[in-house]
Parts: sequence; structure tokens; C-alpha cells
Amino acid sequence: MTIQGPTPERRQQQNKLKYTASAVAFLIGFAVLLILMLPSPWAFAAGIVVGGAAGGGTYGMLYGRELSLQRKTEELTNQKESLRSRLSDIKSTVHDKAHQFPPSSHGQLRMTVVGLEEIVERWDTLDRVPEQQDAVFHTISRHLPRTLHLFLGLPDSAKPKHAEEFKAQINLVAQAVAKTRDQVVKNDLQALKTNRALLEEALTDPDERLFTDEDL
Repeated sequence: MTIQGPTPERRQQQNKLKYTASAVAFLIGFAVLLILMLPSPWAFAAGIVVGGAAGGGTYGMLYGRELSLQRKTEELTNQKESLRSRLSDIKSTVHDKAHQFPPSSHGQLRMTVVGLEEIVERWDTLDRVPEQQDAVFHTISRHLPRTLHLFLGLPDSAKPKHAEEFKAQINLVAQAVAKTRDQVVKNDLQALKTNRALLEEALTDPDERLFTDEDL
């Protein structure tokens, strides 16, 4: 399922549903009051008033729900665009600075970015698992960029010393992303709810975990 606004056909169906439901509510309200108040001369007028209120209320409820769904769709779309932009920056860093990263980490870095891209393309699926959505958001917006920045900030002479440490951290992130990506693709919400791997990595502060002897 992709995030997009309603098609013209879908919008026409929504309008038809609103009008039909409102008409049904009007008829029910009108009929009930008419039956209850007959043979009062006010029965017909009361039926129209109550039926109109029921029909208007039904239309307003359905219209409000439609607006809420539209706002949610716009919000998810904006989130996707923001995350795509951040991932593009990460991909550029991984590509342009490849010579500064340990060669043994290149494959994991590429896999991580590709996995995150696939997850973001299914962002509406994660909307039903808020914890995992937050984990992906924090991974893309802070954890992974900060991890890369910390390693790049090391003096060139110190990079070989910390290569294994960096590779181990990237490996943890890559494994967590791959696991989450597989569950998202399968739409396995139950597995996503119990998957803590990416959440734990995303909430770990790289500043406290990596290269502390270099004061970064």
C-alpha cells in the first residue's frame, strides 16, 4: 500500500457514501418521529426536523472522518519526503567518503541504506507500529548520521585503530535494519511489535558509546 491522496473515482465514491448515509439517516429519523407522533398535526414537521438533524449529523461525521484521513495522509507523505531527503544525504556521505571508511564496512553500509529506503517506502505500514516507526526515524535522523560523523571526525591516524569498533557498530545497525525490513515487507505487525533490535540501537547515543578515548 502506498501513501497517496484519493483518486477521482475514490473521491466520487466517498461523496456518494456521504450523501447516501445522510439520506438514510434522514429517512430513519423522519419515519421514527412520524410514527411516534401520529396522529398529531406536528408529526410531519417534527419528522423533518429530526430527520434533517440526523442526516446533517451523519454527513458531518463522515466529512470529519474524511478530513482526518486526508490530514493523516499528508502527514505521512511529508514524513516520507523528509526521511528520503535524509537518506539521500546519508547515501552521499557513504559514497563520497567511502575511502575514509573501513573497506570491510562498505557492504554493510550500503545494505543498511537500501534497507532503510525500502522501509521508508512502506512508511504507512509502520504507522500501525509507532515504536518501530520512531526507531526508524531516530536511526535515519540521528543515530546513523552521528555514527558516521564520529568516525569521520577521527584523526586519520586513529581510524585504523577504531575500524573494528566502527564495523561492529555498523553491523549491529545493519542486522537490525535487515530484520525490520523483512518484517515490514511481509507486513508482519506482530513480529514488528516484539522486535526490539532496531529500537535499542536507535536509542543508543553514539556519543557515549564510540571512540570515547578520542574525546569525540
